[in-house]
Amino acid sequence: MSSGSPYYSVTGATPDSMSPRKEICNYFSAYPVYSLAWSRRDDRNSMFRMALSSFLEEPQNRVQVVQLSPHHDPAHTPERPDFGLVAETTTDYPLTKLLWQPIAGGFAQPDLLAGAGDSLRIWECEQTGEPTEMGLCKSNLRPRAKMATRADYSAPVTSFDWNQIDPRLIIASSIDTTCTVWDIETQQAKTQLIAHDREVFDVSFVSNSQDVFVSAGADGSIRMFDLRALEHSTILYEAPAAVAPSTSDPNIGDS
Repeated sequence: MSSGSPYYSVTGATPDSMSPRKEICNYFSAYPVYSLAWSRRDDRNSMFRMALSSFLEEPQNRVQVVQLSPHHDPAHTPERPDFGLVAETTTDYPLTKLLWQPIAGGFAQPDLLAGAGDSLRIWECEQTGEPTEMGLCKSNLRPRAKMATRADYSAPVTSFDWNQIDPRLIIASSIDTTCTVWDIETQQAKTQLIAHDREVFDVSFVSNSQDVFVSAGADGSIRMFDLRALEHSTILYEAPAAVAPSTSDPNIGDS
């Protein structure tokens, strides 16, 4: 994994003493990496930090938070990796997507990380104050919530998006044809609707909107919804019947 870093181009240098410069930095995970997300914070303690999730065919997948070391070696020798591990936790199933909570009103709010897999999970990333060998600060990923509409069963979550206007809201898509809007403070579903005829693969809020979102499904359509008027939706794109097989197709689900 490589990342372009505009700072830290000399060992021991800090962002305040460096002018922007292109550089390729690497992190070599011990696990196959399936998803990642850059931290949305730009304070010094969170600079060039990202979350990674593994893809392992066993019930011990990893969620890691790594950060660019201020003492990384510009020569990128194997003995001195550029990124250092600052936090790690485990989850049963691979996460299909990771996102840090958008910033609203400064950095006083908890530093939250969300992931989609068997359900929608949220962790709080808390710095411990303990230093690492690479000059970074260790953190803990503390479980904050596990969102599920039913206690006995939760359909796997394919994707989700955090609302930029109101970071308390997350919308998640699922293989059960639904999209669900969650309030992470109450950990309750505000709205759940059947968005497609088949699995919903992706969902995203429209930029700078608290109410409008778009979803993409296995039925071959892309649809737009408004939370203020859910009795209607707009089909933005619909694949031809030959491209999007119907649910009556006998070959659907064959292995």
